Amino acid sequence: MKKEQLADIVQKTVSYLERTGADRLAQQYLHFALGSFASGCELELADYLSRYAMQDQVFSRESAQLLIYREKTIIACFILDSHANLIGRPDPETRCYPNVDLELFDTSAKISRRHARIFSLDGRNFWLEDLDSFNGTLLNNVRLAPHQAQPLHDEDELVFGNIAVTFNSPIIGKVSPKITSSTEGPTTNDKPSLEKILIDTSDADTVN
Repeated sequence: MKKEQLADIVQKTVSYLERTGADRLAQQYLHFALGSFASGCELELADYLSRYAMQDQVFSRESAQLLIYREKTIIACFILDSHANLIGRPDPETRCYPNVDLELFDTSAKISRRHARIFSLDGRNFWLEDLDSFNGTLLNNVRLAPHQAQPLHDEDELVFGNIAVTFNSPIIGKVSPKITSSTEGPTTNDKPSLEKILIDTSDADTVN
């Protein structure tokens, strides 16, 4: 695909996110795109780089990310901190503001304020831990037991409440992890469909 076509894809996605008021996600997506599939399109995207003061940034594939897909198109990218990341939604009363804020996508309020965390001890290998969330966390279609961390691998599928995301880390191999499932969830390690979309779990309870 030509650079002009790749740049057009990025422009349309960033414009969509800006129209919905998700400027922070637009910036994160732009950073991800230039560090991966749209590498080399800095000139074509110069206006956006200037808008977000990103002209002097170096775009690298080395950062781990969480990606949200809709109809096989990336609509959001969360760049993970190399040590600790809280997944959830903001709680102004306790001044809890997660690194990965899924409130924009959580229209049915299934995400707990402190839902899960992704952490690393060496900045390279990442682990996923459910923080005893109300609607649970799935890793490759297996529900995690609370406070039992599991290793993450490139292209793993994660579901927080009813939000499906893909873990992306170019520096980690594509190895399927062994998971100890809880008694409440599925017991298969089969990967979900390659069509990565937001998953509807309408039978799950709403979190306050």
